[in-house]
Amino acid sequence: MRRKITTGLLFLIPVLVLVLMHTTGIQNKPVDGGNYEYYEWESLEGIASVPVTVMPAYTEFPGISELLAELETGIKTAKDEVLQILAKEENALGYYSNLILANRSEKEGKDASEYYRTALELYYTEEIHFKLAEHLLKNGKLSEAEKEYLLLLPNEKALDVLMAMKTAPEKICEAYASQKEWEALRKFLTMVFENNPAENDNITLMKYYAQALFEQGDYKSALPFYKKLYGLDNSDQSIAWLYARCMEAVGQTSAAVKLYSVMGEKGAYRLGLILQKQGKALEAADAFAGSNEAVSLWHAARIWDNAGMIEKALETYTRIASIASMYQDDAAYRAYILSKRLGNDDVDKFLDVLSFHPAWMDRIGEKPVMPELTELNYHVPEYLKQAEIYEAEGFLDAAAIEVAIGSKTTTLEEKLALGDWYLKRGQYYNAILWGIRSLSEQPTRRGYELAYPQLFEKYVIKEAEKYKLDPALIWAVIREESHFRYDAVSKAGAIGLMQIMPATGKDIASRMGLSITDNDLFKPEINIMLGAFYINSMMNMFNGDIDKALAAYNGGPGNVKKWLESGLMTSEEDFPTAISFSETQEYVTKVRNAYFIYKWLYK
Repeated sequence: MRRKITTGLLFLIPVLVLVLMHTTGIQNKPVDGGNYEYYEWESLEGIASVPVTVMPAYTEFPGISELLAELETGIKTAKDEVLQILAKEENALGYYSNLILANRSEKEGKDASEYYRTALELYYTEEIHFKLAEHLLKNGKLSEAEKEYLLLLPNEKALDVLMAMKTAPEKICEAYASQKEWEALRKFLTMVFENNPAENDNITLMKYYAQALFEQGDYKSALPFYKKLYGLDNSDQSIAWLYARCMEAVGQTSAAVKLYSVMGEKGAYRLGLILQKQGKALEAADAFAGSNEAVSLWHAARIWDNAGMIEKALETYTRIASIASMYQDDAAYRAYILSKRLGNDDVDKFLDVLSFHPAWMDRIGEKPVMPELTELNYHVPEYLKQAEIYEAEGFLDAAAIEVAIGSKTTTLEEKLALGDWYLKRGQYYNAILWGIRSLSEQPTRRGYELAYPQLFEKYVIKEAEKYKLDPALIWAVIREESHFRYDAVSKAGAIGLMQIMPATGKDIASRMGLSITDNDLFKPEINIMLGAFYINSMMNMFNGDIDKALAAYNGGPGNVKKWLESGLMTSEEDFPTAISFSETQEYVTKVRNAYFIYKWLYK
């Protein structure tokens, strides 16, 4: 059984039992329900030099119900020495035992911090974190308490305590910034400046305040702060860039261009974007090329490509293809196409990148390279079995904690078992994640089945047959749109499995003679019905071209038509590069990759 009692005892128990049987005639009796027997020894020469925990002749270990009962009532359920053993376990019993020992220590006026810390390492909750911080404060460990309260920000209760402790505002700002809690940081500093006007000249606080405004997109309010900071130190390129970005955002374009121009590589990308908007394409390309960022180089390459400066574009695409980034595969594809057009067959370096992407291999007429799958036998790990017992007994929180602790470190087999565990419970997103994690170690069939499931099969097959679509395409779209989360909502407001915008959903429904509400989009049957209708519409609009249909599904059909009129379009193989939205460009390839995997996996 995983992680039982202590490694020393595990090693000794079988040996000790044999000694008992042959020397004293005492037989070890098995005990059900998590009870174990211990015997006291004076010496065992030649067997092992491992320290043995000395316990009474018979010790009964409490179960989860007893531990939870003590946490709720405070009535003791086991001796301290028994809980000390359980507290070393990396499971739910160990977690609750540490909490009980912390409670007992608190009542007895002893240091409970290590029990709280161990519990938090096993399973984090803000409630226990607060108990640790409060305990440290109560016992006069002020620096340790301050550290914990800083980690508890942006919780307002933690801020109140820190203010009462007179914690330096710089520390609080650093804590907010490290967690990207920009609104909370802005509110805090507004309060500081109002209560203590002298702090207005604090350069460190000014930087934090300006950053909070900038990160929230309030460039106009941030501008005077960055102007002052730049005036104090114009050698700080980070401040210079932020100052220029604020000027650019509020329309002070000429001043921004001037500042970006003297910043070298740091300002190259933003300078290029401004020049491009001004219609100065070739100047913009030169500016973009002054950066080593893949996104900036991509812009430069596309401008030269569009202008017919093929060799210069190819050189830059080749450079991008050697940089690990979201543009690497797109650049390798374009470099491959341009190399072939120029009669250059030295394309192996591009194939090395493209071979990992079935969609790109198909586009260049090469057979996709798919992994050889292995069948792997695996067993359900003990912590999942124990979690099922807790579930059956109604201890759902204990079950969740057992799984959370057990899954912190996992073997390949455990990853697959965890995927099955979540799939069985309808938690498809988690099942897919564990499948993906397993594939990072070894390509197994079960790993791929978890990562690329055929869920909601009845609805998918029904709609695929209605529109004569390949069901693999619908599954691929669902996987990349929502990872099969029927309740998914994007930042833009797209809803459900196929991420349909409410307005689009209602429009499609009306064309089908239906009336729906926004909440109907959370229903798998309706969401798949509307999504399949839209895919079919885009396939019809673009003559069955999957790339164009997917680009329209994500970026809109109007944009696809615009991209088709781009100067880059000399043949159909140019379309992926002509897509100017990076999100749509990445989306099309992700869905196409998933589509090929579905067809290969379930052929």
